[in-house]
Amino acid sequence: MNASSQQVLRDPMTHGVHSSLRVPADLTVVGFVRSAFACVLTREGWPTEGAGRVLLASTEAMTNAIEHGSPLGGAIGVEISVTHDATRIAVSDEGRPGATTPRLPASPPPPTSPRGRGLLIISRLADEVAVTAEGDGTLVTATFLRERRSATRATRRAA
Repeated sequence: MNASSQQVLRDPMTHGVHSSLRVPADLTVVGFVRSAFACVLTREGWPTEGAGRVLLASTEAMTNAIEHGSPLGGAIGVEISVTHDATRIAVSDEGRPGATTPRLPASPPPPTSPRGRGLLIISRLADEVAVTAEGDGTLVTATFLRERRSATRATRRAA
């Protein structure tokens, strides 16, 4: 067995279903991608509660990428990897001039604030979340375990 074969065996996300899409940065595509993700999760036998966490977090990540990180006429990248034990989603945007990479909030915005909850929601639903700069844009990656570790917050990785 060569070194690359050994690496594949150590990576828990190498077996299962992997899908990657590049879609227009338009809110009308969110439902389409969410439906595609739901089909993959159902096919892989994910329980309703676990699939619900993945779908809500992916909807939030896509909406954030479209509304805050994409120029008019831009595109976003969406990926999903599903195994029996874990699902990983990744959403990337092209960035907007002058925009900075968002950070995972430590606490919610004031109750009267109409925005600012997307990354907080994702961090509460996922078991691990990373928000990093990618080129001129942002990459949000979230991992969900089939069997939730506990009700504690997701592991946060710095940008």
